[in-house]
Amino acid sequence: MNAKKEREDFYNKKVSAIEAANFLRLPERTFYKLVEDGAILKVSDGEYILGDVVHSYWRSQMGKKGLMIAKTRLTNAEAELRELELAEQRGDVIRKSDVSKAWADNVINCKSKLLSIPTKIAPELVGQELRNIQQKLKGAIYEALKELADYDAKQFQQPEK
Repeated sequence: MNAKKEREDFYNKKVSAIEAANFLRLPERTFYKLVEDGAILKVSDGEYILGDVVHSYWRSQMGKKGLMIAKTRLTNAEAELRELELAEQRGDVIRKSDVSKAWADNVINCKSKLLSIPTKIAPELVGQELRNIQQKLKGAIYEALKELADYDAKQFQQPEK
């Protein structure tokens, strides 16, 4: 059987109220209420054409009430977006991408400092006592980590437009 024929058979299939309600995943009481309200038409006593049931059900759901709900959701989403934009302009909110970039830059700078320690410090340590070597290395490491820990709010400020 080809797909087109299967779709036609599905669309034209006669089903009971219980089968139609189950297909729509509705309680039987809700289904019967939709029939009573005229949102879903029955072919004969207790029989419904499945394709018509599905079409009628979704048309009823997206009627005036559905459209009003969709418009309300859109209005709310637009208002939330505008509030976020204003908060960002005031500096109360920072974009995730800006924070990620700033921290990535900080980590890269720290990594560079840490990797430069052997080259920078080694000549100073030749012939020194172990304790002195450890202190100098520790100091250089703390200096690199301090740079990572120092928060600079200017990194997250938006450029003036």
